Amino acid sequence: MNALFKKVMIAAVVFPLTFSSVYAKQGGQGGNSYAMPLKAMLQQVDLTAEQQLEIKTIMQSYRTQQQANKGTFHDSQMAILKAEQFDAEQAGALIDAKDALRKDKKLKRMQMMFEVYHSLTPEQQAKMDLLFAQQQEKMLNQAQGKGQKKNK
Repeated sequence: MNALFKKVMIAAVVFPLTFSSVYAKQGGQGGNSYAMPLKAMLQQVDLTAEQQLEIKTIMQSYRTQQQANKGTFHDSQMAILKAEQFDAEQAGALIDAKDALRKDKKLKRMQMMFEVYHSLTPEQQAKMDLLFAQQQEKMLNQAQGKGQKKNK
């Protein structure tokens, strides 16, 4: 009985790890198809060690800014929901603040992509242009495929 228990425990640990490593090797594109395609594209461009370091620094700076901007939206939302009466003005202000944060996040991401793109050589930029076009086509095809599934 003890040997069987050990085998079951080993299988319980090894089995999920097997599939997670396969998932990781596939590029980790699970639920979020927008999960940083820029990194995947940059891997296809021959970057020098200096460029890799510069781009890593740019991305880390962006990530640090985003983590600093993580607000307390959930806490504020829960305070509104738990109040004795619904405050439409407070809810509207919270939504406006969240929209402003989203806009700022998109703006900062575009700025990061700009800095990364302009750290590349002209040849690398041409390769990135091709990869950007392929990514755009892929996203359009995915969006069209989702629309077709809903119509069926």
